[in-house]
Order: sequence, then structure tokens, then C-alpha cells
Amino acid sequence: MKSILRRELGSPLLLGLVGSLFIALGSLAVGWLGPGSNVRGWPIIQSLRGNDLLVHISTFVVIGAGLLLVIAWLKLGSAMRRNPADALKRVVVTSVVWALPLAVAVPLYSRDLFAYVGQGRLMAGGFNPYVDGISAIQGWFNIGVDPMWANAKTPYGPVYLAIEEATVTISGNSPIVAVALFRLIAIVSALAIAFYAYRLARMRQIDPGKVLWLVLASPVVMFNFVVAGHNDALMLALLIAGMYHALRRHPIIAILLVTASVGVKPIAVLALPIIGIIWAGQNRTLRSTVKYWVVTVVISGAVLGALGFALGIGFGWVLTLATPGSVSHWYAPVNILAISVGGAFGAFGLDGEMPANIVKFVAIGAMVVVVAWVMLTKRNLDPLMRLALAFTATVILSPVIHPWYAAWCIILFAIVGIREGLATHLAVSASIFFACVSIAEGMDISDAVQGDILGYVIRTVFITGGGIALIIAYCIHEELSVKLIVQRIRSYRERRTIEKLHRAAGGGSVKPRTSV
Repeated sequence: MKSILRRELGSPLLLGLVGSLFIALGSLAVGWLGPGSNVRGWPIIQSLRGNDLLVHISTFVVIGAGLLLVIAWLKLGSAMRRNPADALKRVVVTSVVWALPLAVAVPLYSRDLFAYVGQGRLMAGGFNPYVDGISAIQGWFNIGVDPMWANAKTPYGPVYLAIEEATVTISGNSPIVAVALFRLIAIVSALAIAFYAYRLARMRQIDPGKVLWLVLASPVVMFNFVVAGHNDALMLALLIAGMYHALRRHPIIAILLVTASVGVKPIAVLALPIIGIIWAGQNRTLRSTVKYWVVTVVISGAVLGALGFALGIGFGWVLTLATPGSVSHWYAPVNILAISVGGAFGAFGLDGEMPANIVKFVAIGAMVVVVAWVMLTKRNLDPLMRLALAFTATVILSPVIHPWYAAWCIILFAIVGIREGLATHLAVSASIFFACVSIAEGMDISDAVQGDILGYVIRTVFITGGGIALIIAYCIHEELSVKLIVQRIRSYRERRTIEKLHRAAGGGSVKPRTSV
């Protein structure tokens, strides 16, 4: 009996459920609510938020519970490898159980759900979100929108603006109902991502259990799509569905789905050339590929143009793509380099702002070059690998890397197929890192708690130490070392060299790999 109890207490499902429940409970005190929300008047919310000690405790509950969910995810992966026979069923059931409490939590990790409400009200009020900021509507602050974005033009496409307007209209004048509906859209989209990821895995003979472990159960997905409700979930769902139909030789359906994805977030435009490459076939030439690219772009542009005309907003989103780029993140490689260069100039008494901006512009240029190479190279690359590489280059070479941007890359590489070994370790380490970055996002806490330097330092150390400890523990569990990593990189290079020599010797083309 004791052994059964010990096994169940340590099971990934139960550990993750405990983490999810405590995230939901802690969110009552520190989750985001609009300043004018009537939910603030509920007795339990008022009692929790009116007591600074309880708010302090709740911040640590949310952080600790988030780290516990990451631990549960790692244990789930280990358990799946030990017993692959029921891995698929286990990951699906576990993911659903973890997600249920998170689906009813007060929003955490981001305030974008409230921005969606504000933009929906802009549309319903006859404003153009590509011209007017949310501050144009009366009472915008009480909705809960981050003041940083009050005057910003929306970077979203016409499809999501139409969804925002419809959602706000359906919810009446209730931001809470609208937030719940936007989150429901994100959750359903996450399920759609998992569904098409599973179908692609079966089509490409990749382990579907491992794919869904990275795509559905991942704490990066749980935190950013289920709790925070980012519309990136809908963008990815439409994009991956489009890739599935492109590979099934349904190019028109694929174009329409990816066009809808672009209409949610324009970054999805990177997938349109991939449809043309798949459509052109294995024996494609540059001329035939360009032909299909033109057809793809014409169809997509016509649909987006018609939708923009119907909504009265045109192609305004093209001019507002730089909106998210107005902030920078300390962990973005480009931002680190820009700050370093700017600081070096400043150390000599020179203006460091211009050199820092030059670094960012050079990075954008490099991004364009890399994406162009990925799309134009005649190398025998898997089309989905091209897509994953293009998105990854776009993210890495940007000064802005939100945790949900990392989800793009992790999910896309998962459907390509991630090999056991170094590639898997990198994906897992990135997931741990960006899960911890999500946990570190600000909370809705009083000025007294916010201004408590000691509490802030302890929370930062807790999150940083927890993330580092988890990555180290994972490396120890997987028996990773610097020496082993170097050996694996060397083996990979040797294998690539052999493949090149084989092709050069006239051995024929090597079959495209479906995993990285």
C-alpha cells in the first residue's frame, strides 16, 4: 500500500495537477484584473488582495507552483520513455488534467487578453486599430490594458480583428466574459495544434507521443496559451493545419488556412513560400517554384485584401509590424549585443544609442538574408524544416523574444521531428528557460508589495535559481556533460561530411531527414 501511495504521489499527472491548482488559487490574489472590474468586489478576491501578507504569499505560491508544473513535465517525459507503449494516451490525459484548473485561472503571465478586448471595442466603435490606439475608446484603462500599449497600433491581421469585434459584441459590455471567450479560442486552438501535430507525426512516421509532449503538455504552451490566452495559439493552429493539407496535396485549402493564419499574426507569411515549394513537387526548378509562389501570393493577397476592404481597414497591418519591436528583452541575443556595443561606446564618452540601433538593423538584415537562403536554397531540405528554420531565424535575430515566440520554434521543430540526444536536450532546456521567463512576468500586485525590494529580490532569486537548478538536474539525469556535447557535435559534423562525400561521389541524393 505504501509503495502504491508513494508512486501515485510522485506521478507526473498528480504533481502537475497540484501545480495547476495552486497556480489557479494564487491567481485569485495576483492574477490580472481590470481596475474597473466588478470581480475585484467579490469577497474572496477583496479579502486576498486587501492583505499584503497574503499577496506576498500568493506570489511565491504562483512561482513555486509553476516550477512544480515544469518538474512534472520533465517527469512525464521520463516516464514516457520508460514505457512507450502507453505514452500517447498518457500525455493526452495528463495534459487535459493539467489544463483544466489553468483554464479557469485569473489571467497571468501577460495582459494581452485585455488588449484583445480593447481592440474589439475599437472595431465595434468604428475606429481603425491600424490608426487609433486603444486609448481612443472611453474607459480603456478600466479594462486592464497595459498602459505601455495604450497608444500603440495593433500588429494583428484583419482575421483576428474581426474575431475581436465579434467576441466583444457577443459578450455585451462585460470584459470578463470577453476575456473568457478569448481564452477559450486559445485553448481550442491549442487542441487544434495538438490534433494536426499528431496527424503530421503519423504521416511522417514520427513518435506522436513525443511530439505531443513538446506541443501539448509543454509548460510553455500551458502558461502562454492556456493561462495567458495568446492569439499565437490560433495563428499556429491555422498554420500547422495548412502545412498538413499542403503535404496532403490540397494546395488551395493550405493557402486559405495559412492566409487565415497571416490574418491573425502576419509573421505567418513565412509559411506561404513553403506551400509553393511543396506544390512544385520534388523535381521542382526555380522557375516552377516561382510560378507557384506567385499563385500562392496572389490568392492570399486577394483574400486578405477583400477582408480588409470589407472591414474598412485595408492593409494597415503591413505598416504596424514593428509595434512589438518597440520593447527589448534582456535575454534576446541581438539585444545583448546591442547593449554591449552601446555600453562600449558610452564608456568612451560617446553616444551609444546609434551603434546599438545599427546592431539591431544589421540583425534584421541578417534575418532577411537567412530566411531568403532557407527559402531559395536547392539543398535537399525538408519543407517543414525550412519553415522551422525561418521562424527560428526570425526569433533569434530579433531584439524581442517573448516566451510565446519561443513556442513557435519549439512546436515547429517538434512536428519536423526532434531526434533523441542533443536536439531533444536543447528543446527541453529551451522549454525550461522560457517557462521560467513566463513565470517571471509581472503580477497584478499592490504598490506596497511591488515596491518591496526584498520581496522582489527573493522572487527573482527563487525563479532564477529554480530554472538553473532544473536545467542542471535535467542534464545530470540525462548524463550530459560538456565533453559529451562536444563529442555529439563532432559526430554530427562527421556524419554530414560523409553524406556530402557520398553525394559528390555520385551516390545519389540522400533521402530528406524528417528529424533534427
